[in-house]
Amino acid sequence: MVNSTEETSYEDYLSLIALGATLVFAGLPIQSFIVAVNVIDWLKRRSITGADQIITSIGISRIFSHTAVLLALFSSLYVTKIPEVVFALCYLTEYSSAIASIWLSTLLSIFFYVKISTFHNVFFLRLKTIISQRVTYLIIGSLLLFLGYTFIYNFALLINRFRNSTQDYISYYKQLEIISYVNILWFVSPLLIFFIVSLLLIILLGFHMRRMNNHGNMTSSTDTYLRIMRFTFLSFLVSAYYITLNVFQRYILSFTFVWVFITMNIFPVLHSVLLIYVAVKLRNHFFRIVYCITDRFLKRKAPRPREPVVVISLQIKKG
Repeated sequence: MVNSTEETSYEDYLSLIALGATLVFAGLPIQSFIVAVNVIDWLKRRSITGADQIITSIGISRIFSHTAVLLALFSSLYVTKIPEVVFALCYLTEYSSAIASIWLSTLLSIFFYVKISTFHNVFFLRLKTIISQRVTYLIIGSLLLFLGYTFIYNFALLINRFRNSTQDYISYYKQLEIISYVNILWFVSPLLIFFIVSLLLIILLGFHMRRMNNHGNMTSSTDTYLRIMRFTFLSFLVSAYYITLNVFQRYILSFTFVWVFITMNIFPVLHSVLLIYVAVKLRNHFFRIVYCITDRFLKRKAPRPREPVVVISLQIKKG
């Protein structure tokens, strides 16, 4: 999170302005589009799948994250002195939204694997039924878990921050070290689950495609399998980079603070673009909007047809 107390060069100032413009013109519209499509379907009483619910939750968490980052950017660039409460609220919102986005993305990968897999084990079928039918409860439970961890983590940091100077500094730094290890574990755990599920999903889809190819039964679902495989691989790379920045930001910030901050906020936008790419409903609505905009633009630019000139021939009758 950007702090106004830090000196910012002219290049860093322009970079932060570019980040703010990216979040305003790309980040927030993309997240709002994801949320609006599913909310409108829900209001129209159309069927909402479990994947739609998880993707909508990811979009909502990222809307909060982008808004908090924009408020922090505006305050640090244009306000001389930021109130400590405002900065703390922005940091808390951005931090909790980032954790929610990471764990919900992991939940989405688990949901995809469970839905696509064809194992007939009794335990796996039971797990598949639970995850498919109780997505809403899983999302609510995940959110409560995120909020609980965020509160405990920041409360522990707050207590250590206001310790007496006469207290033992060795125990103080030991407690900070334990808190940082817990934070690393909290971020690395979803990445490990994401990696295992992504690897199993890619292997499963590759097995399906190979079996269909051997039987000469290549259908339109092959494109869907390839799209999901690309999404899973790219999504894992995006999440791995994003989680790595969150885990090691304390060690990286001393070198290139501004660029680390920029990449940490750009990568959720890229992941949301991947979500639009893999979700058929979102992709169809997106192309429909693009087609309407381009069609209206081309109609406005097209030259108007000339009015036909009517030639009237007069025949003079000789007397």
